[in-house]
Amino acid sequence: MLTPQITPPNSLSSQTPPGHPEFVKIDEKYMCILCNNVLNDAVQTLCGHRLCQACSDNYLQGGGNRQCPYQEEMCEMLQKEGIIPDTSARREIRQLKVYCPNKLRGCHKIVKWKELEKHIEECPHEPLSCPYKDWGCQEMVERMSLPDHQLVCPFIPIQCEHCGQTIPKESLPEHEKENCMKIPINCEYGCNTGPFPRDQILQHQEICPKKPRICKYASAGCTFQGLAEEVEEHERQNQDVHLQQVTLQMAKIDLHSIDIRRELQEMERIRQEAQKQVSEARKEIEELRQLADDIRRHSRKFKIDVVELTERIIHAEKQVEELAQPESYKRTISDVNILRENIRSLKDRANELLTLHSSEQGGASATATPASSDPYTDVQQQTRSLGLQDARLAELDLRFQILETINYEGVLFWKITNYRRRKQEAVSGKTLSIYSSPFFTNRYGYKMCARVYLNGDGMGKGTHFSIFFVVMQGEYDALLPWPFRQKVTFQIIDQSGSRRHLSDSFKPDPSSSSFKRPLAEMNIASGCPLFVSHSILETSGNYIREDTLFVKVIVDTNGLVPI
Repeated sequence: MLTPQITPPNSLSSQTPPGHPEFVKIDEKYMCILCNNVLNDAVQTLCGHRLCQACSDNYLQGGGNRQCPYQEEMCEMLQKEGIIPDTSARREIRQLKVYCPNKLRGCHKIVKWKELEKHIEECPHEPLSCPYKDWGCQEMVERMSLPDHQLVCPFIPIQCEHCGQTIPKESLPEHEKENCMKIPINCEYGCNTGPFPRDQILQHQEICPKKPRICKYASAGCTFQGLAEEVEEHERQNQDVHLQQVTLQMAKIDLHSIDIRRELQEMERIRQEAQKQVSEARKEIEELRQLADDIRRHSRKFKIDVVELTERIIHAEKQVEELAQPESYKRTISDVNILRENIRSLKDRANELLTLHSSEQGGASATATPASSDPYTDVQQQTRSLGLQDARLAELDLRFQILETINYEGVLFWKITNYRRRKQEAVSGKTLSIYSSPFFTNRYGYKMCARVYLNGDGMGKGTHFSIFFVVMQGEYDALLPWPFRQKVTFQIIDQSGSRRHLSDSFKPDPSSSSFKRPLAEMNIASGCPLFVSHSILETSGNYIREDTLFVKVIVDTNGLVPI
């Protein structure tokens, strides 16, 4: 198929006018199926359908072929190269009849869409900003009413007749009352000089002959005020009164100084007590340091005990791995069968002895029991033997459970029971996380396990179920390629049968220490702290049933060459 050569239009006459006007009538052929609006810069597909240019670009974003969105019988696969401008449709769309956007304000003009911008520039009902917007007027006025509004607008700028400053008309009274520095103001002391401009009135009031003066004994309690001559006469005639006021003031000062000295003494006492408390605190700190040293010594002993316990665990794991060998497995089955047969024999013997003892107490056959056999002693011995056999059987059952969960194909299927109790223990901090049993990529491959936080970890603490993957130290690590690079997939199994499992995957980061060859029992865990929220996991009823949760971990073993 030949691809048409596209020449983009350079003229504005083919572009869709701006805006979203109200159309008088609109044909469906001018509507875009993708955005449900009138075609904007219409383009045409090879199968004859029309789309907006922007909608077409978004629909075909990323390259490649896509089905025509109309999905009719004759539709073809769309390519960017096969989309061409539809100049005819653009011209027809520009001719569509539209209402003036000021229809609700009273304009009933109907124009072509391409002429709408020009009409709006002349429409008498178009709302415009007041020319005095910069002076504070925020009112929108129709074009035909704008001249009348300008005559009465309270924000018309006018000039103050006193200082010449230009201000809005409505602010003139406040300006003259508070801010104008040239407006004449009368002296508040009622002198006959003036009025004075506001910027000079303070200077005049300092020297105004009518300004009232205060008595020089005001600090001692005298409240007399008057003109300068009156104050001088008052001071001359009331010397005795002023002397008494000064004496009383001095007495008050002495009492106040006594109170200050008392407060200083109290502060000194408090300071001494504080020093004493600081000394006692230092002594307690020294005792705490000694206690910390003792704790460190005990901590070293505790670490030694932990190392010893870890060695015992490793030894136990080796024994479990030995049990996983076919020969050990067969021996274990044989031991269990022998133990079960012994237990059945012991139980039969114990029942016979108990029956015999009951018949003796009834006096039916007192002489039938051999003199050399004591029924009570036999029962006790048989009971002890039975208990030992039960303990041995329980130990072997535990080994069977471990054997049954070990997987050598890179898949862990983990059944977590008692979910609510374990979740509560995680919330209370008693048991923050739980580990799965180990599993392997093959019999001599990588050793791994899973770790889950039922109450979340890190960013998911308290809100999410967190799951992590752990690379463990295995017997054949020296023969394996490092770092660990296999893809890991986590799943929580949907127990409703609809198979809508919760799943997430990741590929190991080769630079992370979590996937290097383990130097200790296990590496640092790596995984998904925000795997699934508690609201989804616990309320849907699909993933937790009968207080049980099933977790599956799948390690991609493709590309691994068996040793």
